Amino acid sequence: MPVKPLLAAFLALPLLAGAAGANDACSELTADSPTVRLSGLDEAGDPLLVDGRRLRLVGLAPRQGDTEAARFTAGLAAWRDRDLKLVLLGGPDRWGRLPARLYIPANEASAVPRELAPVLLSEGAAVALPEARPASCGGGARTTRSRTQAVKAPTLAGPAAVAPAPAIAGSETAVDGHDIAALKAHEGRLVLLEGRIASVGERAQRTYLNFSRRRGEAASIVLSKTLWREMKDAGWTATGLGGKRLRARGVLSGRDGLLLDVTSKLALELVD
Repeated sequence: MPVKPLLAAFLALPLLAGAAGANDACSELTADSPTVRLSGLDEAGDPLLVDGRRLRLVGLAPRQGDTEAARFTAGLAAWRDRDLKLVLLGGPDRWGRLPARLYIPANEASAVPRELAPVLLSEGAAVALPEARPASCGGGARTTRSRTQAVKAPTLAGPAAVAPAPAIAGSETAVDGHDIAALKAHEGRLVLLEGRIASVGERAQRTYLNFSRRRGEAASIVLSKTLWREMKDAGWTATGLGGKRLRARGVLSGRDGLLLDVTSKLALELVD
């Protein structure tokens, strides 16, 4: 089953058409959420509704290879042609997928609706992807939170002080953000990236945390304008980050895999 090329847009929600509204949209199930049914998967392995709409279930990583694709297909098959509730989080991306959450209505097995993505994660049918989750809009049915809910960012006491964030790596081996060969080999894959910040480039719509001052010598972490504002509110500064070691999780994109887009505080960790 083919995997989307590079998959950079999977993480870069603020860069997708219509996705600006995703950060402000209500992400909770409400009484008037529409009932939909899954017909299966499209040719690229994404969930397909009976009405023809293609979805990207937020909080789930893209399938990296045939084994992950097969697990996802088998896990989703159990929910085919069953009533589910749909919550859309924004407009379609470059592949026509709508970022969304699907909920399993309350039944005899569960007194409250359950979000489908965490169910697939618990069954081993998918891999989690850290993504920012909008705050509850209030009203409607309350649902359990996804395990990908964002956590509070570390607070800096001053420009030179860094409080380590909760570890995001576990025992996973990080890819060296300064190793061009390794970056190229992992291009298009979900990775844990690590490197020392050489410079910070603040632009109108995004901020770059560069592992080298020379373009093409190392990777750069890309933060949306909204996420960078959140990190600055937590104490991060362009001058204070210089020389600090950073870990970030995302999909490598760009030429030779030198860009890694991050949209959630949960996917960032200052090591020292």
